[in-house]
Amino acid sequence: MLRVDEKFIREHYVINCCGIIITTNYKADGIYLPADDRRHLVAWSNLTKEDFSPDYWNELWRWYNNGGDCHVAAYLAALDLSTFDAKAPPPKTSAFWDIVDASRAPEDAELADVLDRMGNPIATTLIAITNKATGNFFEWMQDRKNRRVIPHRLERCGYMRVRNDAADDGLWKINGARQVVYAKSSLSVRDRHIAASDLANR
Repeated sequence: MLRVDEKFIREHYVINCCGIIITTNYKADGIYLPADDRRHLVAWSNLTKEDFSPDYWNELWRWYNNGGDCHVAAYLAALDLSTFDAKAPPPKTSAFWDIVDASRAPEDAELADVLDRMGNPIATTLIAITNKATGNFFEWMQDRKNRRVIPHRLERCGYMRVRNDAADDGLWKINGARQVVYAKSSLSVRDRHIAASDLANR
């Protein structure tokens, strides 16, 4: 259901029968999609206007207007949808992955490589990651202007911040320094907190 909130009228709900189609001519930078997206079905065609005869669209619309639309409606009405799962995520097509990969920054792969070298710990800190970084990625980690985007990079690599509820600033004191701890997002909230506590108490 969709909630309708009009001025001077009590809120009410209507059936959600809205299907949105987004079109673009630019696959690489037309839209951002995360790898775990469950809402978009991506279809892509490499055809261009030169692949169609000048009268193609006129002929198509002539067919629609002479009963073709009824044939389409009849086909859809008879289509067997008994095995269709409306709650399942749409299939991830090759075009979907093209869009996802185009949105990935090189730092995502470099961060994933560092985490691999660390053995993909269940919990870690930015200091620990920086100590394992090399080359340009080490310099990128050291640049303070990148600090705001690092949590997003870690989230894409499967890690999320764990707040220390026992501290007003939410930070964990490790080796005498207050730090943010990131733990694997696949863990439960309780297990993430345990992992962060274990890391701080080593």
